[in-house]
Amino acid sequence: MRRINIVIDPELDDRLEREAAARGTSKSAVVRECVEKGLTHEVEDNGLLALLELSKLNAHVEPVDIDTELYGPLEAES
Repeated sequence: MRRINIVIDPELDDRLEREAAARGTSKSAVVRECVEKGLTHEVEDNGLLALLELSKLNAHVEPVDIDTELYGPLEAES
C-alpha cells in the first residue's frame, strides 16, 4: 500500500466516518473502494485510438486536397 494525502470538506469527512463505522471498516478502506469504482480499468475506445494508429502507419503519405479528391480538379474559367 502507498500512503497519500487528500483534502476533503469536513461534511464529507463526517459522512465518510459514518459510512466506515456502519460497514465496520476504516475510512481508508471506504475511500479505496470508492476510488476503485470510480476509475475505469481500460481505455475506452471511441474510435480515435484506431485513427491514431492509422495516422502512424500512413505518416509517409502526402496530404491531399480533399476538395479535389471529392469533386475533381477545378475547370479553367473562360
